[in-house]
Amino acid sequence: MTSQDPPFHTLHFGQIDANQEAIDEPSLLTDGYFDYRDAAYGVKSLRTWALLGPKGSGKSAVLKHIELSWANRYDRFFTYWSLSSFPVNDVTRIETGQSAGGSRAQSVWEFLLILRLVQSLNEDQSVSAPGSFGEMSQALKRGGYLPGDWLSSVVKWTSSKLKFDAKVVGAEANFDSASITPLEVTSYLKQQISYVRTENKHVLALDGLDSFFFESNDEWNSLAGLVQAVYALNTEFRSMDLPIAVVVAVRSDIFDVLPGAEVNKLTPYATYLDWHANGIGSRNNLWNLLTAKASVARPEVRNIVTQYLGTPIAIGPHTEIPEFLLDNTRLIPRDAVALMGYLQRCYKGNKSVTELSVKRAVQLYAEEYFVGEIFDNLAGVLPSRRARELASFKDALRTVPSRIFTVNDLQVELEGELEPFEVKRLLKQMFETGGIGIHNRGYTDFMFRKVSGAGFTTRYEFMLHDTLTRAWNRPWRDRNRG
Repeated sequence: MTSQDPPFHTLHFGQIDANQEAIDEPSLLTDGYFDYRDAAYGVKSLRTWALLGPKGSGKSAVLKHIELSWANRYDRFFTYWSLSSFPVNDVTRIETGQSAGGSRAQSVWEFLLILRLVQSLNEDQSVSAPGSFGEMSQALKRGGYLPGDWLSSVVKWTSSKLKFDAKVVGAEANFDSASITPLEVTSYLKQQISYVRTENKHVLALDGLDSFFFESNDEWNSLAGLVQAVYALNTEFRSMDLPIAVVVAVRSDIFDVLPGAEVNKLTPYATYLDWHANGIGSRNNLWNLLTAKASVARPEVRNIVTQYLGTPIAIGPHTEIPEFLLDNTRLIPRDAVALMGYLQRCYKGNKSVTELSVKRAVQLYAEEYFVGEIFDNLAGVLPSRRARELASFKDALRTVPSRIFTVNDLQVELEGELEPFEVKRLLKQMFETGGIGIHNRGYTDFMFRKVSGAGFTTRYEFMLHDTLTRAWNRPWRDRNRG
């Protein structure tokens, strides 16, 4: 750190929630945005149709960056649709004229997505289209479909067999019957969109799925149908030579196990936001992200690591501050931003941060942020009426003999309170959100930095994340286990 560098505690690294940051500090998502793996560029160029990564990996930040940067452009149209409160599982119960299952879910999602895209095209003053497209749009507006109360509509559509009056959608001349199904409506809407010509880009982005646990078959089928609909529609738009794309943000662990023969077709058009590339030291791209945000208000900040984190340390095996800090995160932006906030609380000096302040910051971060962040992700795994048993699971985990433990350790402790399958389900969620790793002799797999590529299993031992080990003051190794 030089005398010209601003004090570390005056830097601004933003917020852990991209949606809140977009409201309070939009410049950090425009001027201070770091486009990891060219994710935003891929979406803007209509070549990326899926953003994959764990919760907190920056999927929403990509979408909010595009929404903000396109906000005042006449030639760019961005529709952000959060599905966090949307009845995703109800989609499978809407009758479209097809049998139940993934194909029905896909057709319903295509119907819903097409309606949103028609709405976007209606806002484009440069669109060239035949009169039938305008007539259809006006009919949809009069019928309450553009725009509509999507929550109420889906609830209503699931309660009875969904049929449309052909006149309501402006398609009476195309069908023999006055009553048509959503499948027929979708076909007609696609036909009308194929006539549209525009030089402007339209992106419909779907977000908010990270909070779903996808335990029921309806939820799995619905999400698989959504992913298949995204692929099918984008493929059709490309064949029509239309500058339109639908993008979906999905947790990578969910995407990897989705049912459906067509799901994997989306993979070549997906960008994975896995931040473990370049290791956990000073070369990790999280430092570029933090530097970009800090430099918005302080252009003098060019490299967080070299300007502020160069003090040698001796904390366990760590001799460098950047490595020690990232080793206490799950290698995701949310954790990194949170940790910087604690480091700023603990160091108010005008030089490079000190070893003492780093140790104190990590301890506070572990106790006040990390434990709560991990346990928040357990909400919903068990029914709400089982809150007492969930508290017992947390207590059992806090008091394991050491950071390395087995499923049997917890099942014995929780006998009579939780069934073995419930303990396994909770441990699986802990693994998928980075709270524990799979420990198998010479290596340990954590979800955010896999070594072997293996998934969840109870066959081997578990290891608490370093930060949970610090927060609960657990022994780092049990002498009886070597």
